[in-house]
Amino acid sequence: MNSLLIFVFSLLLLACANNNPGSRPVMYSKAERLMSNGVMNYKQDNFTSAQQNFERALTLYQSVDNSEGVSLARINLLESHLAINEFSVAEQQLAILKKKNLNAGNDDLFNERIVLLEVKLLFKKQQYLESLALIEPLILIKQPGSEHIELLATAARLEALIGEEAEVQWNKLFRKTLLQENNIQAKYQVILKRIDAIIAIQNQQYQTALELLQDASDYYKEQANRRAIANCLEEMADVEFKLNNQEQALRYLERALSIRVWLKDQHHINKIQKRMIAK
Repeated sequence: MNSLLIFVFSLLLLACANNNPGSRPVMYSKAERLMSNGVMNYKQDNFTSAQQNFERALTLYQSVDNSEGVSLARINLLESHLAINEFSVAEQQLAILKKKNLNAGNDDLFNERIVLLEVKLLFKKQQYLESLALIEPLILIKQPGSEHIELLATAARLEALIGEEAEVQWNKLFRKTLLQENNIQAKYQVILKRIDAIIAIQNQQYQTALELLQDASDYYKEQANRRAIANCLEEMADVEFKLNNQEQALRYLERALSIRVWLKDQHHINKIQKRMIAK
């Protein structure tokens, strides 16, 4: 799923561009600079610095009761915590946003952002059924286009992860959509490979799964997508353990651990270390 953060911030920039800089208080320029720095940190996978900048921007917007700025800063802050799987803080921020949304009656776009944030949180917590139940209504109302494909890709992955309990309707529609699109982005083909890898593992076709995951990992390396690379390495380790190739599995985990340490993702660091000790 694409991060909402860059999309949200682009809206903020657009709003700022329509104002006369000379007539605006310095506080707003400072808050926007903090938001901009946070976005840059996020794009560089420096999520702790991103959190600090978004927190400071949030405080500034709160100091002048600017509800739009507060919401944007809070959404970006939530995204930066989700990026390194800090679930308790993310849940707190989401609860505040949902309460505000309920009381203020925000527009459909804001409502959709909140739902997508919850979908993402549930996905990361491996609550796949709940995540799928939230995203399905959005797919039904979204017009064909890049956002619709993005939702389909997420729903298709969720169905694959759920396994036999899922109806695989979105998986089928996702594949059909990719076949019909003329200029489909490469990332969607890679997502499809990861879905097929999940299915291959479920069918005990482990070598096929390894090949698909390696292809996906190679693509993410070209994009310098650290989190996705680490995910693939951990998934390949799972497959190698199933094949009783413990040494190779541990090598994959060591490589994934190096990335998680760089990202300061303590959630995955703990998980990987426990697995390595257990083996």
